Amino acid sequence: MASLEEIRQARLAKLQILKDKGIDPYPSKVPRGFPIDFLKKNFDKQVESALPVSVAGRVMALRGQGAILFAVLFDGTDRVQTIIKKDVLSAPDFSLFTDTVDVGDFISVTGKPMLSERGEQSVMAESWTMASKSLLPLPEKWHGLQDVDERYRKRYLDFLMNPELRELLVKKSKFWDATREFMKNTGFLEVETPTLETTTGGAEAKPFVTHHNDYDLDVYLRISVGELWQKRLMAGGFPKTFEIGRVYRNEGTSPEHAQEFTNMEFYWSFADYIDGMQLVRELYIEIAKEVFGTTKFTSRGHTFDLADEWKQIDYCNEILRQTNIDVRTATEEKMVDKLTELGVKYEGTNRERLTDTLWKHCRKSISGPAFLINHPTLVAPLAKSNSDSATTQMFQPIIAGSEVGRGYSELNDPIDQKERFEIQQKLIDAGDTEAMMEDPEFVEMLEHGMPPACGFGFGERLFAILADKPLRELQTFPLMRPIEDKKKDKEAYVVTAIINGGAGLEPWQVVNTVAHLSASFGARTKKNLFKFDSIKTGDNKDIKLNIQHAIMIKKAGSSEEIWKLSDIAQESGFEIAHFTREMIETTNDNKVAEKTKSKKQKDIDFLGLLIFGPKSQVDELTKNLELFS
Repeated sequence: MASLEEIRQARLAKLQILKDKGIDPYPSKVPRGFPIDFLKKNFDKQVESALPVSVAGRVMALRGQGAILFAVLFDGTDRVQTIIKKDVLSAPDFSLFTDTVDVGDFISVTGKPMLSERGEQSVMAESWTMASKSLLPLPEKWHGLQDVDERYRKRYLDFLMNPELRELLVKKSKFWDATREFMKNTGFLEVETPTLETTTGGAEAKPFVTHHNDYDLDVYLRISVGELWQKRLMAGGFPKTFEIGRVYRNEGTSPEHAQEFTNMEFYWSFADYIDGMQLVRELYIEIAKEVFGTTKFTSRGHTFDLADEWKQIDYCNEILRQTNIDVRTATEEKMVDKLTELGVKYEGTNRERLTDTLWKHCRKSISGPAFLINHPTLVAPLAKSNSDSATTQMFQPIIAGSEVGRGYSELNDPIDQKERFEIQQKLIDAGDTEAMMEDPEFVEMLEHGMPPACGFGFGERLFAILADKPLRELQTFPLMRPIEDKKKDKEAYVVTAIINGGAGLEPWQVVNTVAHLSASFGARTKKNLFKFDSIKTGDNKDIKLNIQHAIMIKKAGSSEEIWKLSDIAQESGFEIAHFTREMIETTNDNKVAEKTKSKKQKDIDFLGLLIFGPKSQVDELTKNLELFS
């Protein structure tokens, strides 16, 4: 098989052939009457007219031999077969086509539309033009790009070879179109607010910092879609506004988090959070119908119907129900103890962060649709208080174990707002990089008067959950570390086998599980997962070793813990292999498949899981597991 550089050199030679013939391999324009999808929708009329048509696109497939070739062209709208026949093609000649055209090239073909002998809509080429000569090949047809890092880095090839991904990008555009149309139809004015701010507001997140050269001033990239600016607009006489725009948060990446993403926020004068919940329910149902054609979804192991009644869940009572911790009265020490007992990672030991972390653990079991209400004042610094003063008029839609939006009866009491800003500033002074900054000018606006209002925002996470894809997979061009940095920071990969310590396995079953996991993993062909070498004994005998990756064996407490780890590992792009109770009970693959198909994931008894990935990430994922002994 030719190397990539050999292929490139061969194509450079073909490029030179075109130039020697006086043909520009990169012209500014080529014949193209209309998109391919238009041709195919109106094919019968085009055939009846008996007039030549011109189509252009990338050559996705090229087959045939002798005096006839078949080229499949794709222009982003559809594909069409073109027939290149020696005795029909006039210019350039047939031999030049065969000598210079490769899969991946863009060409234009002019000829008569017709049905092939197999009844396929085709264009019989009378002439052709090179539109853009490719120097590097497309990924192999059936497997495309396999490496996750390469897929994200060469996203253009990923879209080209993956129709499902291309369709998701189209749906994402429809997602925001449906949002915009709904908001405008309900009387909201679309606005634009600054993306560079001297203080960030509207969310709790660590911002990106940049420098304004003309003002010699450090500024922040916004972390919300203009919350404090849209509230100023309400004070200025605009009762219903919304904005769809990019926001930036300098925090960790996960299947549900990214540093740059699109959000929508609306602000509605003389409405409260009850009004907001009703509007948001209608909005989400409308989006689901317009984009996906249904209100019923299965995602992240949850099944839900957005058209169902949305129950209301009390924030503190739900945490108490699931953890036996009352966050209204429990000490920080008790919250830390409970998080440690649950094996939940937490950052910061202040009351606000610990409360929020306990809730994030609890939400994972809620399928929804539901609204989370009655948040403690500590975790909602911009929301109006309830009559008890301890909780707020805040609401969050919960779907598939995730928060997919946040809204409030907005705080418009300037004295209360100033006091809450001061509390947030103390958190910043104590080292909390995500607490909300003080904004004296915003408080001054409130002193001039802002009407009672409801505000709400949501982002790409909702689309990711409805599509049942990790957020990063749905970003058009995810941020990637430059290749030179990637090489510099390249780390070892590790194989970790995880045994279900709660399954009561006998020693032979443990060995059997690890052996099957290793064999299944090592048999994969898309990567060289193992590399073998020899070392010599003192009497010159060879000992064969796997020297490429370290293999660790750890122990999980239950089947549920294993499949949760499996879901996270898959979402993170790791290689995995499973071993279940069905696999140890029979060696008949058909029986294993039949038994497995009759069960849901939660009912499968996972005996083992194998994860392969960058050592630091796999270690982080499995850090709470003991070594198997």
